[in-house]
Amino acid sequence: MRAVALTAGICWLAAAPALAVEVNRIVLRVNNRILTLHDYEKRKAERISALQRADLPADRRQELLARAGEDALRAAYEELLLLARADQLGLEATDAEVESAIEQTKASFGIQTEADFERALAQSNLTLAALREQMRSNLRMQMAIGAEVRPRIDIDDEDLRRYYQAHPDEFRLPERVELREVVVLDSSGLPAAELEELANDLRSRLLDGSLTEEELADYREQGLATEWIQLGWVQPGDLDPALEEAVFNMEVGAVTEPLTARGGLHLVQVLDHKEPELMSFAEVEEQIQRIESDRLFAEVMQEYMEELAAESYIVSRPPPEAANFRTLEKRGPRDPLAKLGVRETTPTPPE
Repeated sequence: MRAVALTAGICWLAAAPALAVEVNRIVLRVNNRILTLHDYEKRKAERISALQRADLPADRRQELLARAGEDALRAAYEELLLLARADQLGLEATDAEVESAIEQTKASFGIQTEADFERALAQSNLTLAALREQMRSNLRMQMAIGAEVRPRIDIDDEDLRRYYQAHPDEFRLPERVELREVVVLDSSGLPAAELEELANDLRSRLLDGSLTEEELADYREQGLATEWIQLGWVQPGDLDPALEEAVFNMEVGAVTEPLTARGGLHLVQVLDHKEPELMSFAEVEEQIQRIESDRLFAEVMQEYMEELAAESYIVSRPPPEAANFRTLEKRGPRDPLAKLGVRETTPTPPE
């Protein structure tokens, strides 16, 4: 019996290192940078948690959950490529730059006190040291992109004008009207007949221009009506169909009959009316610049990542559910969680 127990103990001791190696084995190596199985599982769990919290249609959530392993490993793969390149270029982020990035992050999330910051770190399962390391890595990746991707993006005025001429429907404004209203309030306590009488009186005075801002302020103080409420520009489809038909067929300056709606009787006035028109190039030039910059950045970034992969020493032993992580390159350089504000495989290009 002692011999059997001793043999079993030896077998267990022999198996223990193998188990430890399996848990911490390297699943991905890019040059001198590695990702362990433990790191991969942690990233995958964070991704699944983020998807479960995200406001997504059920079918889209299931699609992303099904490929969470592939996407997690793909994200890590692209980060390792960029960080390995930053190593080669000798790009480093200073402590001051890291602290500045942390302060910007705190400001963007509305974190004002150290107590709030500590709670946010705890909710994210992060220590301050780990956050600093994340920020340092992000800054180094952005430096690599700024040094080697941004210079390849060149857009001139002719490119912008060609886009404008090829996509006129994107810059065509529909018919629209500018509106404002006064509401005779149900909360005034007046009987319905008196409310209607007051509304009609206000309408008549609005049409002949005799109703002043001061008088409207007096009505507001008495709780009878609001002052002017600016509704701004509206286009077909923005309003209730009955109101829309009325205001789009009215002359500028005209006022609707009293309309029963939430809060009381509404008097809507047309301030301006514009027919459909094509915006000028000057009006949309900055918008086109952003569109084309984003498009070219995505294309150039894809090419850049492929170049880094071709020039790097890469060894991968992915878990079965993530075996096809490199085939996801065809889907483009952006992490699908980027639009949800969770994590971005390819950092935003620096300004």
